[in-house]
Amino acid sequence: MDDAQSHPTNTREFMAMWNAVTAEHLTHKLAGVLQELAGRAPGAPAMDAAEAEALAPLLVRAFHIASSPDGGPHAAVQFLAEYAPESGA
Repeated sequence: MDDAQSHPTNTREFMAMWNAVTAEHLTHKLAGVLQELAGRAPGAPAMDAAEAEALAPLLVRAFHIASSPDGGPHAAVQFLAEYAPESGA
């Protein structure tokens, strides 16, 4: 086990760690929500856990973009629209 504990050394490092933990939590929670939503949408195919876990981080990133001062819903949708071609999907 590593004896060095990961304590932030300054405010910037603290905020980076906080944002990472928050994004991880939201991603995990959103993955469960996505599965439930897919089950409630009329005619929508079921979404398994792996699909929801793959999609959740992209949506969390889009939410961050939408909430940023220079972002908004249009910027978030643009991010999602441009993701597939960049990823090779």
